[in-house]
Amino acid sequence: MEEGKNDSEGIEGLDEISFESSMEELESLVEKLEKGQLTLDESLGIFERGMKLARVCNQKLSKAERKIEVLIEENGRLKTETFIDE
Repeated sequence: MEEGKNDSEGIEGLDEISFESSMEELESLVEKLEKGQLTLDESLGIFERGMKLARVCNQKLSKAERKIEVLIEENGRLKTETFIDE
C-alpha cells in the first residue's frame, strides 16, 4: 500500500505540505475509503493518514486565522490591527 509509507510519520512530518495539497490528498483518501474495495488494514492505514491530514489542515487554518490582520487608516497612516472573529 503506497499510502502507508507516511503513516508512521507524525504531524511534524506533514508540516511542509501545503493546506491545498493536504485537502487534495484528504479528498483522495475519502474517495478510496468510500469505494469500499480495501482490506481492513489498508482502510485503517488510510483512515489514520486522513486523520493526520485533517489535524494539519485544522492547525493551518487556526494559524492563518490568528494571522489575519485588518488595515485601518488612522490619521493618514496605515495601522495593522489583529482580526477579531465575532
